Parts: sequence; C-alpha cells; structure tokens
Amino acid sequence: MRLVIVLCVMFLAVCESRTMSRCEVARAFKAQGLDGFEGFALGNYVCMAFWESKWKTHKVRESDDSGKDYGIFQINSFKWCQDGTANGQNLCRVPCGDLLNDNLQASVECAKLIVKREGLKAWDTWDKYCNGRKLSRWVKSCDV
Repeated sequence: MRLVIVLCVMFLAVCESRTMSRCEVARAFKAQGLDGFEGFALGNYVCMAFWESKWKTHKVRESDDSGKDYGIFQINSFKWCQDGTANGQNLCRVPCGDLLNDNLQASVECAKLIVKREGLKAWDTWDKYCNGRKLSRWVKSCDV
C-alpha cells in the first residue's frame, strides 16, 4: 500500500513539473537562501543543478550506486529521501516525490542538509564542472 501511495505522489509531481530557465532557478535558489549558504555563492548551486538535471524538476533516474535520484539536484533515495528503497536512510525526512515539485522548497531544504553534512562535493558534477570555475555566468542578467 505504501508503494502505491508513493507512486501516486510521484505521478502527480511529474504532471506538475517542468524544465526551469537559468534565471528562474537562480531566483528560486536565492529566495530560498542558497546564495552564500555554507560559504558557496549562488552560481555554485545553479551550475550544479544544471549538470545534475538540466534544471528539470521532474527528473528521476536510476542511481549508479543504489536507489534512485530525484529532482533538480538528483537527490538519492538510498540516503536522503523515502521512496521505499530497501534500507533507505531518509536523512532529509522527506518523501522523494516532494523533490519533484516546481516550488523547489523540499529540494532546497534537503540540499542544504546535504551541503551542511558533506559539502557540495557530495555531487560529483559540482566537483567536475563547477568547482574552481568562474560561476558568475550562471547568474548573469538574472537580477539576483
């Protein structure tokens, strides 16, 4: 029964999701407190989200390790959210379906916990494509 509920929530979230623009993402992240969070400028988060999901709020994919990755930050279900993955830890205390919403609130709150615990290096894409690079271009002309 729990699996049916999770699947229904995920289906509803997918129906309401979309691909966001760079500036939409930058404004949403800034409004939710990511600019300067844990010492990282806003461009770090916008860059990382691009390489993780191409700013698709509804993206779900099988993880290379275990579980699935959800939403704009591709947050893993084995460690961070609940989707019924065996032995999942759900450290963000959130259903994975909530990470598929356009308002990004659950995604940003979970990402903040991940950054507090592991830093942005928790995302391989940040280390590979964003770390040490000029990141101002990710927020240029976005009025943030």
